[in-house]
Amino acid sequence: MSAPDPNTTTASAPSTDVAPETAEADVTTGLNALLANATVFYQKVRHYHWNVTGPHFFTLHEEFEALYTFWNDAIDEIAEQVRSRGDRPVHTLADVLDLASLEEDPSTPAAEEMVEVVIADLAALDEQVQQLAERAEEADDADGAATVLEDLSEQIEEDRWMLRAWLNDL
Repeated sequence: MSAPDPNTTTASAPSTDVAPETAEADVTTGLNALLANATVFYQKVRHYHWNVTGPHFFTLHEEFEALYTFWNDAIDEIAEQVRSRGDRPVHTLADVLDLASLEEDPSTPAAEEMVEVVIADLAALDEQVQQLAERAEEADDADGAATVLEDLSEQIEEDRWMLRAWLNDL
């Protein structure tokens, strides 16, 4: 039997090419956790985009598309932050689901409930982003994660505001 490939990440042994005791490793681990949640969120919003129905179809279909398009780019930026630290971004669906704290939605809720779920997930993502930005600043992050995270937090807050406003208009 051959030795395990050190470049392979599994759900039971996520990649940690950076020494775990360093502040930078803490940021890298946090970025991978954020990447996992962002990936689950991205797929959930695509699911809602594909399956939204009812009188708000056109509005929400377009809004969900705008959200998943943004998160597609955000996922890439987060993964690049992980790579810039010499680690491997979480990349298998099994590892993503193992690492994520956000849940998939196997149901197809009503349009208003979809928006409520998206708002709740954005709140959870923003909390994670804020905490990770603080850790990056404390770690004197030279790779720019704090800036990426601050920009992400601003967009999350804008999206939450717009979706809350939409719900209040019903």
